[in-house]
Amino acid sequence: MDYLVLQVEKKRVTVARFSISGRNSELAGASMLELEGDLTLAEALATVAAGARGNPRVILCLPPEIFAMRTISLPLDDLRKVREVLPAHLQGELSLPLDELALDVLSAGNGAYLALWAKKSDIRDAIELCRAAGLEPQVITSLPFANGFIAGVPQECALYDGNALTILNSGRLSYFRALDQSTAAATIPATLSALELAGAQPPPRFCLIGTENGGLADNWSLPLTLEQLQAPDGTGNLFKNEQTFQQLAGLHAVAMASQAGLLPDFRRGELAWTSGDVRTRKKLLLTGTLAALLIVALFASKGLQYRTVNADLLSLNKSISDMYREIFPNRAKAVDELAEVKGEIKKLAGAESSSGYLDLLKKLAEAKGNTINGLYEAEVEGRNLRIKGDARSAQAVNEFKAALAPLLATVELGEVKSRPDGMVTFSLTGTLREGSK
Repeated sequence: MDYLVLQVEKKRVTVARFSISGRNSELAGASMLELEGDLTLAEALATVAAGARGNPRVILCLPPEIFAMRTISLPLDDLRKVREVLPAHLQGELSLPLDELALDVLSAGNGAYLALWAKKSDIRDAIELCRAAGLEPQVITSLPFANGFIAGVPQECALYDGNALTILNSGRLSYFRALDQSTAAATIPATLSALELAGAQPPPRFCLIGTENGGLADNWSLPLTLEQLQAPDGTGNLFKNEQTFQQLAGLHAVAMASQAGLLPDFRRGELAWTSGDVRTRKKLLLTGTLAALLIVALFASKGLQYRTVNADLLSLNKSISDMYREIFPNRAKAVDELAEVKGEIKKLAGAESSSGYLDLLKKLAEAKGNTINGLYEAEVEGRNLRIKGDARSAQAVNEFKAALAPLLATVELGEVKSRPDGMVTFSLTGTLREGSK
């Protein structure tokens, strides 16, 4: 995902674009605009908007002096739930009404949380300024809130970047204070002493990051060793050189914190970013329109198919009517010509079958002669013939079987039974020869 991070300071605007995928980060571009002469902040933002390409996630980092903090303890471990109870927890403890504040929270570890807030009016002004410039931010935060994600930063340290003093415990932000560079040398020792008196563990290390902290190093009076944070090994492809690391490490940390879902965001509630919702609605509207067009096209296609089939049926009915008039020219028009034609065909087929059956019986009568008294049952199924009758003797039955040789391809004599009067009954089965029926 692409992140466009803007850091707004009193005298300049720093912009960096990062492409982050998993653990891989790439610096896609960066610039620094000095707010001097005729260049205003609005013009600087408009310049950034004109050069933006694609749809990056825009994160606006406002100066830390407009934010305040307080450490609180809650028996919760879900930041979403902490955000829900935070207004009730801070009710009556702040000088400003809560409905005038934009709130968020950071986990400080061990059940402690860092409650953060800023005036809604300040956040709203920043949103309107960016919106007018054509670069509305999706997230509004401040650089110190992501210092725990700076590459190579110690897990336990105090860090000063020229704008704010931050203290990290176990890699988590536990304290921050906005400090001007001109007063930082005197204010930092006083701040650390006050924290120690309040029971906070003093940081074991003090680190600097940035390119403009030389004055602090010259006037350093604390027993802590002052060290300049250096780009760690393996970040050469990202920051290219040490100067780039000093200038952009904080902005990269903001992008990393946003990807991890641990970046405080003060665009909440009535200030929430809705452009994404509008864009989603537009996409859904486009999808719905395309679906409606597809349905209309489908119904049109089915309508054309119905018309084609209907035309074919009308043509077929006309052909049947013409055939009926040709077959039965003297009959009146029938209600159902097709059914009447089928009935006539069945009659013809039945007549042909009956005629063939009568011819077969005639041949059987000729073959039986005088020695066969009679055939009382004859059944034809396809080409199979079954006969039952009675004769004067078994010899007469055999002679009848022999007489059927021209008529039957195969013949088999069944059971021959004698009767008390000396006559016999018999059954005979066989297969008719081709052309015999």
